[in-house]
Amino acid sequence: MEIIQSLQQYLFELSNKYNATICIKDFSGFMRQDKATFQALSPFENHTSPYCTYVKSSKKCYRDCLDMIPRILKKCIETHQTFSGFCHAGCYEYVIPIIQNSHVIGAITFGGYASESTPDHKNFKVLAEKHPELDVSLLSQLYQREPKIPDKSEMETIVLSLEFIASYLASLGNKFCTTENTAKLLAQPKQKQENMLVQHAMTYIKMHLTEKISIEDIARYCNYSTSYVSRNFNSVVGMNISTYINKLKVEVSKTYLITSDKSIAEIAEIVGFEDLSYYSRVFSSLLGIPPAEFRRRFS
Repeated sequence: MEIIQSLQQYLFELSNKYNATICIKDFSGFMRQDKATFQALSPFENHTSPYCTYVKSSKKCYRDCLDMIPRILKKCIETHQTFSGFCHAGCYEYVIPIIQNSHVIGAITFGGYASESTPDHKNFKVLAEKHPELDVSLLSQLYQREPKIPDKSEMETIVLSLEFIASYLASLGNKFCTTENTAKLLAQPKQKQENMLVQHAMTYIKMHLTEKISIEDIARYCNYSTSYVSRNFNSVVGMNISTYINKLKVEVSKTYLITSDKSIAEIAEIVGFEDLSYYSRVFSSLLGIPPAEFRRRFS
């Protein structure tokens, strides 16, 4: 557990240092082998930049994003090595396959960068023409705000780090029948739709973690009904949305309890609990001890 938490921290730091979006594509289910792995890696399941978020507000564009997954998998299987290119919306990224016993069980994508040399058929102007529900001026503004690609020497270092991480993640996949799962994904890419829906719900939750989050807001963000989102979330994650939100808030509050001198009431407010007593009850029910005792033991 300590290794996977350190990996999470490193990925956050790498993402912040290079203004990059890091995504981990799970083709075989290795991320869901245990709760610790899932909780550590789930923040890296989708693109959350303002540009990508706006693009995926169009249901048709969202489908195009889903269709990119089997294409990435197919190229990973063909090359078995790191490659780079543009997504359908014109963002540049690197793809590092996660390979276990010669089978591709996942991939790490790094980037989401803007570029002056996007292909003619993969840019925000073409996107707006194909999807008139998207505003071309807003697409332009958001794309121009996306970070630029690091220089070649920096990227070589980053890629080496990510390839090492991919090797470690591959070691987590030894409990799964990768051949069967991969074949199913290639044959029926839409089977991943429910998982992608849940990942987008998680993205919204993380973006608004310190606010009051309603299922209606999440459903609007995902372009689906509240009942459909709730049902699929529970099925994929194994808990309802309210429980997941509380667990995430408590995880964030643990860092504040250990590393800051803020009062428990202040920390509860920071992570979005309006009521201190409710925060204490939730914290105690999840960890078995109240926040004050947790701070005393681990700070």
